Amino acid sequence: MSLDPFAILLADLGALIQVPLHPDHQRSCCLSFNHELHVQLKEDESKDRILVGAFLGEIPPGKFRENVLKETLKENNLFPRMGTFGYSDRNNQLAFFSYVSFQGLRGDTMADFLEAFLEKAFSWRTALQTGQLPQRGQILHKTGPSIFDVQRK
Repeated sequence: MSLDPFAILLADLGALIQVPLHPDHQRSCCLSFNHELHVQLKEDESKDRILVGAFLGEIPPGKFRENVLKETLKENNLFPRMGTFGYSDRNNQLAFFSYVSFQGLRGDTMADFLEAFLEKAFSWRTALQTGQLPQRGQILHKTGPSIFDVQRK
């Protein structure tokens, strides 16, 4: 049985973090960090890149929501940036996502990317929980786990 590039990447990443990873029937893989942040890895339909995304938390209506959305728009304007913030009306949550090109991607480079992605995601997750937003382009102090603290969801 021949493995496809996405399955090979997940297997390599899984070997590094000591958690067996493989794509599901929808060509995605969900990782759970401390049972509080779920990061989805999904092969793009073009098969040229991977979508990495997470919902960071609910944003209550009011002035705080306005401030969060204003600050995340500013974050989206940074260059280079780790990912893009968005707001989901459907579940009233802040989302964070990025596309990663398959070109030259290996398990170790994906692990490095995920480490930085998690740092930013947990910083903003903490901001939503505490009401204390990070300065533009900055992160709050180390707030989340490492890529090596993953469980397969």
